Amino acid sequence: MTLFSAPPIADPDDDNSTTYTAASTPPESDATGLHDDYDPIPITAQPTSLLTPQPGRTWLIRAVSSGEVLTLHRGRIILSQPADRASHWDCVETNGWLGFRNGVSGAYLGRDWWLHLRCSTGWHQLWERFHVRARREGVGSVLLMEYWGLKRVGWKVDGGVKILAVIEDWEADEIVWEFVEV
Repeated sequence: MTLFSAPPIADPDDDNSTTYTAASTPPESDATGLHDDYDPIPITAQPTSLLTPQPGRTWLIRAVSSGEVLTLHRGRIILSQPADRASHWDCVETNGWLGFRNGVSGAYLGRDWWLHLRCSTGWHQLWERFHVRARREGVGSVLLMEYWGLKRVGWKVDGGVKILAVIEDWEADEIVWEFVEV
């Protein structure tokens, strides 16, 4: 390939001066009212809860049917309206199992010998292990505990009193849960 040099083009502006002409942007093309953080999804359409909690974050564990949350109250696990940090649960993960540490006591959510929910140990061991599984219907999650197999968390009647507990498959009082990040 051979390159040829072209002669310079004559400049009709022989005084070598620069001319500046101000121009404005027409108003119909002006982008007013836009923000760098614009999100087209309205706030009301954004999710407020998740089906599965993420370790390293703090959650409210809410019963879908009542809107009440798991709360540590006077040493017992109850369902109530959110009550400051007594309703906050730090999610941790150990060997693939989830655990929930209470924001006030620092103890882990777990179960006792009678399978009742409790929050009294400072470690994440066998009786404090949870697995969360999204329901087929897509609404909420089933909170499961490990005890020679996965069992649901729900209501159990003990001595005529409803108690939050690990329940058997034949016990119909399963609770559907959702997790709200704090």
